[in-house]
Amino acid sequence: MRLRKLLNSEDKHLLKLLRHGDNSALRRLYEKYRTDLFTVALSLIHEVHTAEDCLQDVFVRLAEGAADMEIRRNLKGYLISSVANRARDRLREKTRLSDRTENIGCSAGTADPVKVLIDREESARVFDTLMRLPYEQREVFVLHVQAGMKFREIAELQSVSIKTVMSRYRYGIEKLQALLERDDAK
Repeated sequence: MRLRKLLNSEDKHLLKLLRHGDNSALRRLYEKYRTDLFTVALSLIHEVHTAEDCLQDVFVRLAEGAADMEIRRNLKGYLISSVANRARDRLREKTRLSDRTENIGCSAGTADPVKVLIDREESARVFDTLMRLPYEQREVFVLHVQAGMKFREIAELQSVSIKTVMSRYRYGIEKLQALLERDDAK
């Protein structure tokens, strides 16, 4: 039996308001999901401005298409999928542009400052290492670990089998560990 995660009542209410032209509903949805969505976009494309553009594109499309949109499942999952797709589109655009060009000639709070610095350096190191993974492995890792998507959802998003997603995840984890260990040995 396949269980579907239904829209939570707050998201359902906000979408209803958005369909009736209430822009404050869009602002509330943006505030609610922007951090998770930005993290996904940034992890996939590694450029702050492009990640912000992806987020903006997704919310503009949400606002423009709200009246026709029929989201029955998890809104967060839908938005994450949209951001990941937009990030993929941007990477393809960038690759095409780069090919043509070649042919032509991320709160310290009250924590201990030393610990915060070490945590930031470690996070930056892991993030830089993550960017060295092949795109397909990195995307699965980010969507599963950072966005909390299930392998089945990722498989649907990428139009591949669950086994392919699980393999990409496993190989990504193995490669990430090997790269981090190699960097530690230096």
